[in-house]
Amino acid sequence: MIGVLNNWMLESSKNFNVIVGLTIVLYAGSLLVLWYIGNKFGKPDERTNNIYLKIISCMFTTQLIMNAIFISLVDRNIEYFRQFFILFQGIVFLIGAIYAFRLYRKDFS
Repeated sequence: MIGVLNNWMLESSKNFNVIVGLTIVLYAGSLLVLWYIGNKFGKPDERTNNIYLKIISCMFTTQLIMNAIFISLVDRNIEYFRQFFILFQGIVFLIGAIYAFRLYRKDFS
């Protein structure tokens, strides 16, 4: 799948820009959601520190899984490995934002 995506990005600069744009939107949206929900949790105290620790733990676990996938699936001669790595980082932030939203709904609704 990564090889197919790499070949698709090599076809034209428009395809490359689509991936870069998707990654930026993924990052920006995830960071915005994390910031918004972090403000909704309130000032740091014992309760919110536990919630933040859960979110960071989820993101770290996802980071380890995504790095293992990246290392095992990316070929040595792939052209755009940095873009894939950054895309995987965006997915990690997305998972963190989804988990933070889930915790917010569970604790505050």
